[in-house]
Formats: sequence, structure tokens, C-alpha cells
Amino acid sequence: MNAILARPEKEQKTIWLIIWMVLFIPILALCVVLLFTIDKLIFGICTAGWVIVMACELLWISAFYRSLEYAINRDSVRMKKGVFWRKQVTIPYPKITNVDVIQGPVQRMFNIGTIHVQTAGAAGPEGGKAELKMMGVRDLSGLKDAIMEGIKGYIISRPEGVKGEVMEIGESDTMGRILKEITAIRELIEKQHGQ
Repeated sequence: MNAILARPEKEQKTIWLIIWMVLFIPILALCVVLLFTIDKLIFGICTAGWVIVMACELLWISAFYRSLEYAINRDSVRMKKGVFWRKQVTIPYPKITNVDVIQGPVQRMFNIGTIHVQTAGAAGPEGGKAELKMMGVRDLSGLKDAIMEGIKGYIISRPEGVKGEVMEIGESDTMGRILKEITAIRELIEKQHGQ
């Protein structure tokens, strides 16, 4: 499989800017109303601080958008992100347990969505938190299919000395595969302990 590189669409940045405006404009209107009811010096200092924070957030949105990068390789799914602290996430195909496509109402308007890639560890106390989120991508089904194809094509071999065939991820009889794996583990343990 050739590597597939993806970046979020411009519409994702637009959605973040809409959310920013939904927070900024009503509070700015409230500030104008409060201007006539409280001490002007305290009000001015608070308003100036708030405007500076919101302006920094506006700059951060653009920088964060430019930092996002996704790759679907032959052996893993990768993501790079971060403005001040760069983060690179790599999830090998054998670790992936679930791939979800999420598309909220605003994302549907812009024809984009988010692909959540989860591992077994993410299903614990985190309550299904995705390890990797491909935000703002347009070809949702194509990217999900590419990830699923990578998962299906990845072959896991058994430890040396264990009887049985090589198991391919993606076989339809999941319970049968689980039983085979448990049996193989038991045989290996019994062989190691001489039972």
C-alpha cells in the first residue's frame, strides 16, 4: 500500500473560527452593556485582558490548523500536531481495535468529518477516547477503507514452537480465532513449564 497523506480541509478552520465567534461576540456585547454599570477602570482592565486572550486564541487556531498532518502507511496510521509542543502519534495496525467516522451537523454542512482510531487501551477508563483523531478530512469512507485494508492485510505470526497456522486479522470467525489463540498460548505455557 502506498502512503496516503492527508491534511484537514479549510472548512475545519472555518468551523473553529465560527466557534471562536460564538464565544467572542456575545461576551463582547455583554461587556458593552456592563460598561455603563460598573467601575470603568476595572471594566477596562478586564475587557482588555479578555480581548488579548481571545486574539491569541485566534492566532493559535491558524497555527494549529497548519500543524495538523495525517499519514496512512503500510504498517501504521500517523498524526502530527501541535503549535508549541509538537506531538507525533503512531498506531501500528495490530493495535487498532476500532475505527469510527464522526460527522456533526456543522461538519455535514461543510462535507467534512473526523475519523477516530482507537486502541484497546483507549477503551478502558477513558471511555472510548480515540488515540488518534483525523479532524476535518473530506474523504471519510476512502480514508476509513484504507485504514481497514491495512488492518486486514497485517499478518500476525505465532511464537516459535507453537502449533497452528499463521492467523490473518480480518477473518470472519472472530470467536474461533480467539479460541485458537488461547489454545496456542496454553500449549506454549504448558510446554515451557513441562506439564
